[in-house]
Amino acid sequence: MSVYQDQYHLPAFDYGSYEKIKIEQDGPVYICSFDDPGNLNAMSYLQMSEFNDFLLKVRLDKDCRVIVLTGEGRSFCAGFNLDDHALPHPDDMGETQYMYYIMQRICSDQAVYMHRCEQTIIGALKGYAVGGGLSLACACDMRILGESFKMNAGYLAIGLTGTDMSGSFYLPKIIGYERAYRVLSSTDRFDAETLHSWGFGLKVVPDDEAVAEAVALAHHLCETTSPFGLRLTKEAMLSSIDGTCFETQIKMENRNQVLGTITDDGRMGRLKMNPKNKEAVKADPEKYRFRNL
Repeated sequence: MSVYQDQYHLPAFDYGSYEKIKIEQDGPVYICSFDDPGNLNAMSYLQMSEFNDFLLKVRLDKDCRVIVLTGEGRSFCAGFNLDDHALPHPDDMGETQYMYYIMQRICSDQAVYMHRCEQTIIGALKGYAVGGGLSLACACDMRILGESFKMNAGYLAIGLTGTDMSGSFYLPKIIGYERAYRVLSSTDRFDAETLHSWGFGLKVVPDDEAVAEAVALAHHLCETTSPFGLRLTKEAMLSSIDGTCFETQIKMENRNQVLGTITDDGRMGRLKMNPKNKEAVKADPEKYRFRNL
């Protein structure tokens, strides 16, 4: 562990011990892949607990600036892994307690921790996003869709509602109430082209290009923005969709701009903008690179 973690008793940022998710570090871009392709990356308790653990730790990891979220194989996430329904209930819990304190909490915490995560999360989505997979796709900040991407509210097929794990919060804000209602009120599958035409996803690309497109966008964000400024931008965007009133949102933007101005990156930004430094910046871009949180 580094002094950064050791002195302040922060967790070790070790992402190599997971079994059902895989973390690849590409400089400041971390690629998080659900890694249970034989089960279409359906959400087992192990996969969900590992994803929650990653999101809790990475929020404190200063080296990670953007996360690309994807799934191995031919599916992003096919909803809850029904095999785990066969697990025995705790002896001291009834059905309702088990569903509330364990199942629903662990499932929904994924969306909660994605919301809290200060890093931008870009989804590289292909194949199926069913039920909880739909909700995780919606909880990304931006999305690149593979041609095979299809999503549906699978809960309705097993007697539950079409809304779970934040889907009814995000989807109306992304594609509008009426279209979101259409998606969430049936088990119909909606394909990438239809969803993109409704405003879901930045673009549709061949499946084998989805991750590369998302990673390229992630690096572009890292190379052209300051770390602190990008995190504060996500904070303000989420505050806005949470329903903050107009003047409170303005106050947050004002506060964030002042904070950004007094950082080292803010000072560096003003140096880069100064016409007198144009040639110096061109000659030594590394010297003028944004680097500080």
